[in-house]
Amino acid sequence: MLSKLVFFSNILLIAWLFARDRKLRPMPSRASWIALLWILIIGSRYISGWLGLNMELDSPEELVEGSPLDRSIFLVLIASAAVALWIRKPVWAKVINMNRWYFAFFVYCGISILWSDYPFVSLKRYVKEVGNVLMVLLILTEKDPVQTVRAIFARYVHLVIPLSILLIYSIPSLGMYYDDSMLPSYCGVATNKNKLGVITFVSALFLVWEMIHFREADGKDADRCDASSRWVLLLMAGWLIFIAHSATALVCVIVGVFLLLAMKLPFVVKHLSYLGMYSLLTAVIIIFAMYHFPEAIGVVAEGFGRDSTFTGRTELWMDLLREPVNPVVGTGYQSFWLGSRADNLWDKYLFHPIQAHNGYLETYLNGGVVGVGLLLAMIVATGSKLKKVLLVERSFGILLVVFIITAVLYNCTEAMISRLSLLWFVITIAALYSPLTPEFDAAGAGKQHS
Repeated sequence: MLSKLVFFSNILLIAWLFARDRKLRPMPSRASWIALLWILIIGSRYISGWLGLNMELDSPEELVEGSPLDRSIFLVLIASAAVALWIRKPVWAKVINMNRWYFAFFVYCGISILWSDYPFVSLKRYVKEVGNVLMVLLILTEKDPVQTVRAIFARYVHLVIPLSILLIYSIPSLGMYYDDSMLPSYCGVATNKNKLGVITFVSALFLVWEMIHFREADGKDADRCDASSRWVLLLMAGWLIFIAHSATALVCVIVGVFLLLAMKLPFVVKHLSYLGMYSLLTAVIIIFAMYHFPEAIGVVAEGFGRDSTFTGRTELWMDLLREPVNPVVGTGYQSFWLGSRADNLWDKYLFHPIQAHNGYLETYLNGGVVGVGLLLAMIVATGSKLKKVLLVERSFGILLVVFIITAVLYNCTEAMISRLSLLWFVITIAALYSPLTPEFDAAGAGKQHS
């Protein structure tokens, strides 16, 4: 009885929210639906996963093969985005020039395919990363990028949060699974609890941001029903974080909400001029602490109910640092977890890692010191640009600043850099966004066609 009640109530909630979104947050163009579909796929599970295909990896070799169905769907979406951007004709030279460090990191990742042991697999994965950039530019070349972000992410949140609860309670074969210790874990629309943590983290920050900065700006349309629905969704997201046991998501939500509120204080605003330097300093301190003082970091984990090894992560990090990779250029784009290296680590670890559970270490393994250096330069450049964005688009700039800062933290225990993940998509939006003002020379938006 309870499962049926949860099923129908959440279906009705999703339908009601989508119906209201048509009035409150209309989609600006047909092309924006392409970006929404992309986000829904990378921010939940691939189509093959929804169909029950490739749900569990039995061997690292399956990482090499991939799914033909997913590959075809991604190619169709990428081609559609490319056509839409070709019609809009953004000024590519200006887009690249205003985001030099992001594209330096992006191009370097592509060049690193040349020394990968599996160049064809790396190329396929890099094509998806190209698609990620195209989808972000599809959003940012709309007439009003801020409202487009609101429209797309509102629909994403309005679908994935209620649907996750629906799956957990009403269709547990999709909404939960048993971990390596044969204990039940909850994944909702994702494939594991860690991905559910990312989904709820991004969703919660988006909801809090809208509640703080658009409570009065939306005027008459922002009625009590809309405000109440945000509170309901936020409570649902909080409950999902709780049952997912994602300490990283919990910490980042707490930090993110604190920052969203703190951005209203004059003292904080005054120090935003040093945002780029703060971003670099934070990333360097985290990387140094992770690699040289994992025991001290473990004390923080225990404070949030986790063991001092971050559920085996610190031991994995030490093993990964001992792997014989080229320290300068790494193993090539997303190549480390392919072949014999993955076989050896799977034999040792019961949870069968397919990532380093640390974005900076993952970048080092695939791109070496050069890759990490370019990543840090990109973080600093993004922080420096966002302090200018705050002068033009204050409310949206605050959201992007908070996402960049919390993304730096999130990548301490999860590898979300330069891969198909919801958090990297948000980071890319923050890195490439440039408001339409003379100061930014309209480079981030280009020409607009209906």
